[in-house]
Amino acid sequence: MLHFPSANSAAHRPSPRDVARLEDLFDDDVWAFSNCRVDAPGRPVAEVDWIFYNARHGTLMVSEWKGFPQRVALATDTGTPWLLEGGMAVSNPIEQVSRQLDAVRAALRGGILPQHFPAFDALQLRIMQSVYSPQVDRNTTIERIRWGKVYGDLPELAAVIANSTSPAPLLLPDAGARLELAKALCALFRTTFPHEAETKLRVSPNGGDTDVVLRISAIHRQIAALHGELADLIVAAGMRSSPTPPPAVGTAPLAAVKNPQPKVNTAHAAASQTPALTEYQRMQAHLTRSFQGVNGSAAAATKALEEAWRSILGDPLLHGESGISVSLFGNVGMPLVKERHGSLPKVLGMPLRKWCVLQAEAAGLQPKDVPGKPSNLRVR
Repeated sequence: MLHFPSANSAAHRPSPRDVARLEDLFDDDVWAFSNCRVDAPGRPVAEVDWIFYNARHGTLMVSEWKGFPQRVALATDTGTPWLLEGGMAVSNPIEQVSRQLDAVRAALRGGILPQHFPAFDALQLRIMQSVYSPQVDRNTTIERIRWGKVYGDLPELAAVIANSTSPAPLLLPDAGARLELAKALCALFRTTFPHEAETKLRVSPNGGDTDVVLRISAIHRQIAALHGELADLIVAAGMRSSPTPPPAVGTAPLAAVKNPQPKVNTAHAAASQTPALTEYQRMQAHLTRSFQGVNGSAAAATKALEEAWRSILGDPLLHGESGISVSLFGNVGMPLVKERHGSLPKVLGMPLRKWCVLQAEAAGLQPKDVPGKPSNLRVR
């Protein structure tokens, strides 16, 4: 996701947790403008929580995010207030987002469409609208709403933004036009334009048709897929390996056998002769596999570390006499996060050993200290 936060230092900021979750759910084709201020001629200035643009599908969404003191019991269409659990009535956010959408539509028609989509019929402009509230759950009664939808689940909302198409999409003629459009939208919505966004949107100056950013992203995904496959093969080979049994008493040595031997699958034979994996290699295989496809955000890195540690807790070959080595886990995991996020404690928000203990307890285990091995944990 390309995130363009408000340029107003006094404006509200979205929750870092929400931003990290969105970055986890979207690729860079989704542009997210947060806490926008939209000033359309003849209309009141609109304060908009989120405006999403899917550059790949050419779709737009205006989204109002609401937090309520109680669970939402009834979400209605325009004309009536919403009801919270306990009977409290609150202003209808569907009405609010509808006014915001009118301002955004007018602003886009007045400047963006003529400049960046000159052949587009402005009357065909379609913009989705939504309300997201964590206080909406499966027990909330949601009346039929004519325009827009209400969401209480962030992945569900993100799936709509990522996958919806439009009968009249706002599609740019080439990837090279994305940079100028992004800058124009930031100016219109009064959001900042981060340097990393420009780096991702700028294409090669050689005039080729290849979108360099997308191609680099694709290469990284291919490399990650290969690393994941390699990790699976390493673990599988280690599980198949076993010591060669001694020959039975009285049998002839192999060289004395005259009859030709049947051909064997060389790949299987090589795998069966693979030496048992070292503790380091097994730890590395778990971490490499969990980091496959990670998009680079701190939240995604934390999730990958959680998955790797859970799989390590479930790997009986890493539960030696001295327990599981937390320091080895840190040594293997550090290079995967250091370049982007710094140290593991910084990513996790606490010392690594404390985090490992909490994760083990959350998995229903009872981690214990190992005498003489202060960095190790025994969980069985």
